[in-house]
Amino acid sequence: MNIVAILANGVGERFGSNVPKQFHTINGKMVIEYVIESVLNSVLCDKVVIATNVEANSAYVADICKDERICIVNGGTTRNKTLSNVLKFINESLDCEKLIVCDAVRPMVTSELIDDYFLFLDGCSAVVTAQRITDSLGCYKFQKVNREDYYLMQSPEAFEFGLLFESFDEDSPLTEVTQQLPEESKIKLYFDFTNNFKLTYPADLKYLEALIREKENDIDFSSILKSATRLKNYLDVNYPGQSDGWITALEKNIPSLLKKWQIENYRVIKTSHFGIIFVATSIKYGECVMKIIPPFIERYNSECACYQHINSSYMCELYDYDDECCALLLEKCEDVDNSFSGDSGIIDFFEKVLNSEKVIFEKNQFKDYEQLLKEKIYKSDFSYQSDLIMNYVNHANKIYCSVFNDSEKNLIHGDLHRYNIMSKNEGRVAIDPIGYIAPQEFEIARYIGTELTDTDTDIKELYEAMLKKFSSFADYSRLKAALYIDCVFRLHNSIFENETFELTDKWIKVLSVIAL
Repeated sequence: MNIVAILANGVGERFGSNVPKQFHTINGKMVIEYVIESVLNSVLCDKVVIATNVEANSAYVADICKDERICIVNGGTTRNKTLSNVLKFINESLDCEKLIVCDAVRPMVTSELIDDYFLFLDGCSAVVTAQRITDSLGCYKFQKVNREDYYLMQSPEAFEFGLLFESFDEDSPLTEVTQQLPEESKIKLYFDFTNNFKLTYPADLKYLEALIREKENDIDFSSILKSATRLKNYLDVNYPGQSDGWITALEKNIPSLLKKWQIENYRVIKTSHFGIIFVATSIKYGECVMKIIPPFIERYNSECACYQHINSSYMCELYDYDDECCALLLEKCEDVDNSFSGDSGIIDFFEKVLNSEKVIFEKNQFKDYEQLLKEKIYKSDFSYQSDLIMNYVNHANKIYCSVFNDSEKNLIHGDLHRYNIMSKNEGRVAIDPIGYIAPQEFEIARYIGTELTDTDTDIKELYEAMLKKFSSFADYSRLKAALYIDCVFRLHNSIFENETFELTDKWIKVLSVIAL
């Protein structure tokens, strides 16, 4: 396990304030929040341990430590004693291989730096942030000092946890932790983090405020895409070579977009599939979500149009959009239990969806589900279970023609599985629409199919229970046919959208149970 420790127990005697300097606010966030945000955005960090005076600072840390990856331990009377408490806690409670130690008052640290330090430890015992000395250096004991013989040592520092735990003495007079390691330890000095500003005096606040604002305006989208591994893998496989041009355009246009939407800060959601997702704070809109979609995957136009056309009674609100950046600004909603075994809210939600007023749309503005299903007959250029999957595809097309050929088609969300349904004012709203022209039953089918692939219980039993429940307001036979067809639709998609065939196997298992 890779762990980052943030030392936040200082009282800041030189700072001259009743509020410890790590909890002072700069540009709307506490200093420590900038450190926590960077650490949590690291790709390689598994756990964060924050050491502070829990009783004295409880009001400051309550809201910033809700992430399940964060643990809190009590600090000590000195920095070494605080670090000792951290090491003891990790040794007793967590399985740690690599540890990075950060100071809560050095907010310029980045998630990329954290990742680099974890990787550096593959070839050394410790990493130290080092700064070259550019001023003249004096010594009280002798007159001639060559500054080239010395350097400054700072945090972040990275360690092989086992070596540090065995070597560390909290009562050591040494002020630098790596100096306690065995002489033969291989220590890497990292000189390239030159903007490692430390908040020490009140006058530093204004300077640090300017540095943070400049840092936040200078977004490194190459690193952001790297951290959004699911999206990056999807683009690498399906759109090789197109990401670089997209990133270059974003870096040029995004600063004006952030200014227009008055975005103060943001954090990246790394699990997104078809775009870069930011949870953000806007001066104008408050808490919001910003989604930037690669233009070459041809999803932005239909998704944006869905927010504008689909009945607003069950859709997340679209605050604004930007066609040049293919960006959407949405209201921030909350996670909610949308499993079939949860409360009745999910049933009420789908009844509202099916009974909502139908919308008028332009022909060819959205994808036709039937046409996409037919096209799958001709897309058989894959080797995994190809005969079985193509038999399912052909059979699904026959069923569609038999059951839905003369059915009324409407604009549907198209992807109403449990993960795209959120909570708002004790109700539910939908996010991330695809936008298909299809019979309404396919909205429920998409939800049921996801539940069946996610279940750890008997598929047949859950299948029958859901069909019975939803048929209280939807036609049973049509819903059953739509479910089979959509599971085949997604089975075929899974071949091309994922790195492994794990999901493909799940769809095959489901179809073996619900086969028509």
